Amino acid sequence: MNDHAEYVSPGHPDRLADAIAEGIVTDALQQKPDALVGVEVAVHRSCVFVDGRIAAGTGRVDVERIVRDVYTHAGYGGLWPPEPGQLKITTDLCEEELPAQESDIRPFSDDQNIVIGYACGDQRTNYLPLAHWVAGELGRRLFALLRGDRALAATFGPDFKILASLEVAKRPSSAKWRHLILSVQHRPGLSSEEQHRLLLPIIREILADLEASGLPGISSTFAPGKLVLNGAGDFATGGPEGDNGLSGKKLVIDHYGPLVPIGGGALSGKDPHKVDKCGALRARQLAKQLVRAGVDEARVTLGWAPGGDVPFLVEAVTTQGGVNLIVPRAELPPKEWFSIGRIVRDLELQHRDWASDVLAGYFCAPSATWER
Repeated sequence: MNDHAEYVSPGHPDRLADAIAEGIVTDALQQKPDALVGVEVAVHRSCVFVDGRIAAGTGRVDVERIVRDVYTHAGYGGLWPPEPGQLKITTDLCEEELPAQESDIRPFSDDQNIVIGYACGDQRTNYLPLAHWVAGELGRRLFALLRGDRALAATFGPDFKILASLEVAKRPSSAKWRHLILSVQHRPGLSSEEQHRLLLPIIREILADLEASGLPGISSTFAPGKLVLNGAGDFATGGPEGDNGLSGKKLVIDHYGPLVPIGGGALSGKDPHKVDKCGALRARQLAKQLVRAGVDEARVTLGWAPGGDVPFLVEAVTTQGGVNLIVPRAELPPKEWFSIGRIVRDLELQHRDWASDVLAGYFCAPSATWER
């Protein structure tokens, strides 16, 4: 079976926008745990535009601080424009206290939505498709190494993308590289040969560590000929200087990769009472519970209608030995377990650093409350 997946770094324009949106959610929830937030963010060159609604406490969300912090954390400034302190930040926000009548209906869905939760029975990849896990792990480790070394941080910029293309054999479980495609921002004039000389040892080191952690073939089947590095040529102008970005665009990366349908909408920029966020997290939690019980794969589908506190649709399909089985509703948790209020309380969704969650991968951190 072929498996393919992508990852984008914190310096990618779309990911900058997502982290800003989730930073706003976090700030609003610190003011008022039941805050209502629905925001979108666009970035281009030195401009950042934030629009939407924030209904929280009496204070204002410090959007400018959040924006500048996100850019700084991603590695912008100095050699890599734009300069966080010189960003032109424009907002069009309906910002107010949360009205009492809306506070009372926070446990009810304000929209229609379908969400899908997925898990496969591979604990080594945190129950995620292999290519999705490998692309994310390689990307997060590469970002930390490039930004953590002064010489490398002056050579390679904050913006990069990875595409992992693998052949996966289920029995025995192993992987073989087809292509590793990496587009990474670099300083002007850096030759392709120098890029390969600097990056290949780092990639090999990361892949060797992944194989040692129990992923056969991830390192041993990789060779320099498998790497496509900056295939389009020069990538000296990257980040928001090279492309525009918008929150909510990296839906497939934020969910399970291209092998699994995603169902609902984006996760970023929304408070945790919104069902396309809390519902997606609960669906993932149930899918993991099902595979931990011994099946090969599980896919959970939840559907909400506007005004509902529980989903009108609860379905789960498991796969064992290539056979799909619909799980009887009576064998799934009771409807109260799926109520918006209970999900928010059980998973402690009002007390998270959501900007960190989107950068870590919503379903990639085993310590997240919905991943336990």
